[in-house]
Amino acid sequence: MELFQAKDHYILQQGERALWCSRRDGGLQLRPATDLLLAWNPICLGLVEGVIGKIQLHSDLPWWLILIRQKALVGKLPGDHEVCKVTKIAVLSLSEMEPQDLELELCKKHHFGINKPEKIIPSPDDSKFLLKTFTHIKSNVSAPNKKKVKESKEKEKLERRLLEELLKMFMDSESFYYSLTYDLTNSVQRQSAGADPRPLWQKVHLTARAGFASNL
Repeated sequence: MELFQAKDHYILQQGERALWCSRRDGGLQLRPATDLLLAWNPICLGLVEGVIGKIQLHSDLPWWLILIRQKALVGKLPGDHEVCKVTKIAVLSLSEMEPQDLELELCKKHHFGINKPEKIIPSPDDSKFLLKTFTHIKSNVSAPNKKKVKESKEKEKLERRLLEELLKMFMDSESFYYSLTYDLTNSVQRQSAGADPRPLWQKVHLTARAGFASNL
């Protein structure tokens, strides 16, 4: 699954479908893969194995997208259903801030002969606009705003600590398994009770849905 960075979205693409993740409000939208042509200057950041979900650690902070960066095949169930274990994840802020180095496997189609994916570089006009905006904001900051700055730093510190715990939970516990073709959350008896036409991600048990990793 390819991960693209555009001006307003992160786009996860596989086959004929793509998941558009808004960098403004964290909204998710499933769209045809051909819509990538409509994105502003999309840059391929690399490959991911799947999407676990999104999380907001504080109402004043942006949403974070949780991606499967690396998996390990642990076995197969009858019917040739592969079961994988999540070994590494990547978290991506659904905001306008530049992403950190996600250490993703590079896509051979877009990174042939390149060691690192390119970064989106703002145009000179964008840079001038950002500089003017920053100057305007800075000139309006006064002493009473110090309390807000302190609160913001405390929230960022909390967010950083929670993200570290999230990474440890997924990568150190070795307790997160998934299958792209089989429901691991319901018993065989329950699944054989009757045919369910819904897609797999809608059939999984509610208590396990938060940990279900889906592909597109």
